[in-house]
Amino acid sequence: MKLNKWMKLAIIGFCAAALAGCHSARKSGADDSAVDDANAAYGAGAQSSGLGQESSFGDQAGSKSSLSKRIYYFDYDSNVVHDSDRPAIDANANYLVAHPGTKVMLEGHTDPRGSREYNIGLGERRARAVAEILTTKGVNPAQIRVVSYGAEKLASPGRTEADFQLDRRVVLVYLQR
Repeated sequence: MKLNKWMKLAIIGFCAAALAGCHSARKSGADDSAVDDANAAYGAGAQSSGLGQESSFGDQAGSKSSLSKRIYYFDYDSNVVHDSDRPAIDANANYLVAHPGTKVMLEGHTDPRGSREYNIGLGERRARAVAEILTTKGVNPAQIRVVSYGAEKLASPGRTEADFQLDRRVVLVYLQR
């Protein structure tokens, strides 16, 4: 009977050690600290406001088409924001600066190629690239939350290059207060 208790204790200890070994430390630069602090300030209660591409949300800030564009696509294995997306990101930045109580979540996504860990990191780098543009334009980092889904939420279930292009994106989501 005592051997059985020792076996259970050993198994629990092994599982705890294995879980601790799975944790990988993330390298964080000084530039990320403000966004990281803002992410920590968010509670689990943040919810999407339901404002979609068809929303009339952009009517308040001038250019509806620029403000309503909230999906930014990336090249394969890249976190460089396309110049063609900058006017839309700038329009959203201007709205956020004018409405400091409004918060956004930047969701980073990748195509399914690559390991899970790599894709999570790439999705985060993509979202942080958009966050950097927003903060450069004057958006308070406390208004921004960065999350990476990697390849967990594909935009297209197909396996063609056109499908993969739709998967490589950052989605800017306005959140409720």
